[in-house]
Amino acid sequence: MNENIYHKPKDGSFCMFAYETQILRRLAVLVACYDLAACQTISHYFLLQRPTSWFKAQEFCRRHYVDLAVLSTEEQYFTLLNATAASKVSFWLGLQRQSIFSGWKWVDGEQLSYEHWYRRNYEGCASLEAMLRKDKKLLARSCEELHMFVCQGPISPPPVTVDSVCSDHVTLSWNVSAFMQMTPHRYNVTTCTNTCDTVLFPYADGSAFMNINISNLTSASEYFIEISALVVRPDSVTGGNTTLQSSPTAFQVKTADSDEQHKVIIIMFNVLQLVFLAPPLWIIYRFLKKGVR
Repeated sequence: MNENIYHKPKDGSFCMFAYETQILRRLAVLVACYDLAACQTISHYFLLQRPTSWFKAQEFCRRHYVDLAVLSTEEQYFTLLNATAASKVSFWLGLQRQSIFSGWKWVDGEQLSYEHWYRRNYEGCASLEAMLRKDKKLLARSCEELHMFVCQGPISPPPVTVDSVCSDHVTLSWNVSAFMQMTPHRYNVTTCTNTCDTVLFPYADGSAFMNINISNLTSASEYFIEISALVVRPDSVTGGNTTLQSSPTAFQVKTADSDEQHKVIIIMFNVLQLVFLAPPLWIIYRFLKKGVR
């Protein structure tokens, strides 16, 4: 028998994994139902009205936020365009290239994936020209020029995966973006039914993956979960510390019914017994049939 068919924790409760749920659905067996409706969120951008070089701008952003703004998708690019529509200045972005022969990369190492250049030349840093009327507002400039700049705060986890659904706890995981891997941070996880509980989960520096377990849940109950990233930074105005928080990733999950899971396991055992017994029974049948002849 495959040991991965179900998992029995030490506390005696049963827990179904995502791929096992798919198998059970194929067998037309009712398994604990859960709904995952993750919502996509975008990062916070902070426009700094202090002219400085690209390198000084990055140093400031890394100290007080996370880094210079990374616009890895066209959606993020146009979001910032809308946010700066009333501005008449140039803003440094976290976009640079090491030489005239290399491609343009964001500060998290990702390649620029779209073409919205107003003009490209041999300079090594990129700005957003907010005063231009058309959508193509990227401009290559000398990194030593003095311009305003855009910092970026923490970003939310991407769509979260429900790895297992149990009667008293759920296991969640997500990939940590390259942008968030660059800085120490924590995840604020709020779980709500009639009341809400919040737990902080620290991020292990350098890890590209987060895996958490939310425990002490009630079986067969619907939970609303929000996960946001937190970064603590020195406040440039007060001199103290401030906590930056991303917009949350939100979704719903329903815990398993413990009695229902026991029924599922019994059905699985019966199905597996039939699967494993069928071949030898067929051989015995053929042998006996041949003997009668």
